[in-house]
Amino acid sequence: MSEYLVCEHISVSRKQTWENCQQAYKYRYHLKIIPDVPQQPYFTYGKLVHKIAEVYVQEQGKKPIEEITSECLNGTIEIEKNLPPPILNADYKKKLPDHVRHIKTLTDRIGYDGILEHPFKFDLDPPNEHFVVGFIDRLIIRGDKFFILDYKTTKKGMWRKNSNTIRKDLQLRAYARVVQKEFGAKAENIKAALYYLEGAELVATKFNDHMLLTAEQELHDAYKQIRSTNPDDVRGRVGDQCRRCDYRKVCSWYSLT
Repeated sequence: MSEYLVCEHISVSRKQTWENCQQAYKYRYHLKIIPDVPQQPYFTYGKLVHKIAEVYVQEQGKKPIEEITSECLNGTIEIEKNLPPPILNADYKKKLPDHVRHIKTLTDRIGYDGILEHPFKFDLDPPNEHFVVGFIDRLIIRGDKFFILDYKTTKKGMWRKNSNTIRKDLQLRAYARVVQKEFGAKAENIKAALYYLEGAELVATKFNDHMLLTAEQELHDAYKQIRSTNPDDVRGRVGDQCRRCDYRKVCSWYSLT
């Protein structure tokens, strides 16, 4: 085994995995173990609604969103390359029509312009190639104003961001930092929002320069911590979250409970 953990790059999701459970990070990104369990339903559903929203914008609203939804479900529109269409459980089948309607309502209201699934990759410590990578769901640019939109399928409850807690959201702060650096945008001209499909709730905010700079620093600190950790020293974080972990069947820490 290598002396240090593999960290080809950092992302918000990788940082969250590391903080939630170092052992899960080791399995997924260092050992690259393919989970022997079905993908969690909420991941499958999230990819589906993102694809529906993406295609509806691409079609400029001219193609009925209900038709797009049907094509995503029957495989005419591919959700993931070379993978079969998603199979939804009863709960998600019930939610989908309302969520699709909310996507349409917001999109028709704000328009069909912007960049979809905008990829980014920049060096947190040039020229050392400590890269952060990711995708922005939708980026709308109008003059010197920038609007970042991220779709969420999170249920109503304590886990959803509100007008106060959203200002700490690392994902949106990282996206705004990307826009700031890539487009030379001023912090005050960047607006970011989470759109919760359950309840059609749009939670928007702005960040200052300090908040964007610290987002970059938080990601770089995580990158350095992972890269300096011996794989034999990682520890599993055992708790209720283990029941939803893709690696529970092989995890030595979980087997001890």
